[in-house]
Amino acid sequence: MTTTRLTSRERVLRTINHQEPDRVPWNLSLTEDIYHRLRQYLGLPPDLDKPVGVWTEVSLAPDLIDAMQLDFYYVGLKPPSGWKTVEAPDGLRYDEWGIGRAKIIRDDGSYYYEMEKCPLANATLEQIEEYPWPDPYDPGRVEGLREKVLDIRRNTDKAIMAKFSNSIWEQSWWLYGMQAWMIDLIDKPHIVSAIMKKVTGVAVGMMEAGMEVVGDLVDIVRLSGEDLGTQIAPMISPKLFNTMVKPHFSQLWDCARQKLQEKNPAGKLMLHSCGNVRPFIPTWIEMGLDILDPIQPRARGMEPEDLKRDFGDRLAFHGGLDIQSTLPFGTPEEVAAEVRRYIRALAPGGGYIIAPAHNVQSDVPPANLVAIRDTIQEFGNYPIER
Repeated sequence: MTTTRLTSRERVLRTINHQEPDRVPWNLSLTEDIYHRLRQYLGLPPDLDKPVGVWTEVSLAPDLIDAMQLDFYYVGLKPPSGWKTVEAPDGLRYDEWGIGRAKIIRDDGSYYYEMEKCPLANATLEQIEEYPWPDPYDPGRVEGLREKVLDIRRNTDKAIMAKFSNSIWEQSWWLYGMQAWMIDLIDKPHIVSAIMKKVTGVAVGMMEAGMEVVGDLVDIVRLSGEDLGTQIAPMISPKLFNTMVKPHFSQLWDCARQKLQEKNPAGKLMLHSCGNVRPFIPTWIEMGLDILDPIQPRARGMEPEDLKRDFGDRLAFHGGLDIQSTLPFGTPEEVAAEVRRYIRALAPGGGYIIAPAHNVQSDVPPANLVAIRDTIQEFGNYPIER
């Protein structure tokens, strides 16, 4: 038990090393609409003209991070030099991979981007080889990055979470189309493998570029989203994962871990993978994974009590709070009850960073996010109440 108030970085480092800090650390990622509504709810001034990611997520300003008592800053690479999203005559927005997305407006006025153009659909091996793959080493990606991270280190006490690389599994099927991808894992494994090999090469390059510049300053390296589960079961069998996907994951993970060992041995590796991914967890631990996100709460097999019992001595957890039902449709009291459940289940002994299970969407009331903060402050202090 600790009674000394820790800095956010100290709190996070103890937690990911399976030691009990002063309180459970917490993290939050927001999409554009809820970001602005939360600022208004908290009485913070407008923060307009923010860059918006492909999932409509935005970076959190320091005043909101402080107001919500969060423990993290999040950093990543920039686009390549001179890159701007291409808005084509067909109405789609094209990213640097050539994937086209349509802007879909919801009834509440918020929006999201839906993939409609997969540029490697029906591709041949020759077309895969000749495709204009992104340059991971473009100097624009790391321009100003070290200065930015040093400024965070000097002027805040927050832990730093960084995402440098693209995904492998997801980025590959985005290029190819999901239905065809799932079929051709079996029917055309040479095509699937060729795409993943190219995508992995880009991912490794981006990891090397980012880690070379700020690896010594980063506390957690977040691997990009690799959603391998549905709410019922994994998308593929562990056997197929081991033969088709694991070699590519291993190449990227080994690169990240080697760079951490060189630059900051205290740093940890975190994977984001939604859905029921329980059958993969033992393999991921063997591959060197330190932290699993997001613990999708409505997915079969991802009950927090069981995860802690079976893997909590070897794996830390990040996430857990339900963005499908409780956060958008529950009362603040129901949100508080869920926060208490996850703290009781996962926080004893350290090893748990509480957070929503994904980017918070526009349908979540700001009061429910404040309820998370306040419940952590009241019930997240060690020793944890059972």
